[in-house]
Amino acid sequence: MSDEEESDTFQKIKNYVKRLIADIDAKEVLSLLIFAIIIFFIFKLMFGGIFGISLVVIENGPCPASSMCPTYDKGDMFVISKSSPEKIEMGDVIVYASASSYDPGRLIIHRVINITIIETASGPDYYFRVSGDNYDTNDNIDHYNTSNTLIPYDAVKGKTIMVIRKIGYLRLWLSDNPFIRNILLVLVVGVGAYLILAPEKKTEEEKEEEEKEKAAKKEKREAQKNKEFKVRVKEFLHNSWKSTKKWFVELITVKKRRIYLIVITSIIILMVILIPVIDQSIRVEGVTTGIHGISSLHLDDLTYASEGIIFLSYNIHYSDDGSWNEVFRCFLVEGIQNNTVIGTFKWKALYQPEIDAIIGGSMIFDIAEFNASMSLTLKITYNIIHRFGPDQIGLVYQDTFTALDW
Repeated sequence: MSDEEESDTFQKIKNYVKRLIADIDAKEVLSLLIFAIIIFFIFKLMFGGIFGISLVVIENGPCPASSMCPTYDKGDMFVISKSSPEKIEMGDVIVYASASSYDPGRLIIHRVINITIIETASGPDYYFRVSGDNYDTNDNIDHYNTSNTLIPYDAVKGKTIMVIRKIGYLRLWLSDNPFIRNILLVLVVGVGAYLILAPEKKTEEEKEEEEKEKAAKKEKREAQKNKEFKVRVKEFLHNSWKSTKKWFVELITVKKRRIYLIVITSIIILMVILIPVIDQSIRVEGVTTGIHGISSLHLDDLTYASEGIIFLSYNIHYSDDGSWNEVFRCFLVEGIQNNTVIGTFKWKALYQPEIDAIIGGSMIFDIAEFNASMSLTLKITYNIIHRFGPDQIGLVYQDTFTALDW
């Protein structure tokens, strides 16, 4: 190929690139890029995590086989955040990587039942003990490794901050089918690249109209720039007042606007009246939302003696009547001996399970504080928040157990 032919080819490529750039709409490209980034982040979150945030799915189950049943179930997808250790509280559901010899690195989603802080020369070290909510399997604390139950903060991937019910089944299916997952990712990237880079075919008339619009906007911007700041502010306030006054005048004088006002007002009033009525009609007859009992206490004072703790598991009977109006998402359990609180357990959920179920409760006592021969009182305090009407704050269910009960 001669120098002249090479120069001609280069010129053609250069002209094509110029036309391609000229046809690209910057706003469209920006919006499509943002969309592509969102899609990328979703894939990244689902299969790796980014910026300390990940998506984690409960894989075992479904209920009653899931260890977090009845609060959460197989396929529930959690958004987890790598919070600082002091922000992880009792009752939070965390995700950690197990160090057990039979399944090292496995991600486990369980509830924090104890927080231990050990002071060192470099500062406080945080450790967490966790257990599941399933009353069939909550009779033990998770073992982090073969020697103890303390989970170091470094092993914690994050605490759950949001749950999306059942959508995780898609993630599980894609995880089991990596070939389909990779094809889907390539398709998404390919379609995104095409949408961003492919020039839009426009008629000459459309191009002329766009040029006129751009010129008009530019002229308007130039005119605005030439005005003083005070004048621009004054014009803005004046125009805003004129449009607001016009809107209110039309609302009263224009029949169509009056009809809209009446319809919207009627809908709002109807909702306020009907929602509590409908809510009352969908309640399960004979069921009351709240805590209704504690049963099946099991005291383990041998397995964890080397760690200086005693573990108590029990079943909490919880009901929800299906009401939309009543919201019940957390409770606090206190273990009391000699009028002194010697152990606590907190349960909280990211949504309200509409169920009549049993939740597995767990409590850890210091081996030096608990007396197995004395009675133990379990006091459960909870609130029911109402969307309509007064809230019920500080509701209490309490029961006392003797050594014979465990």
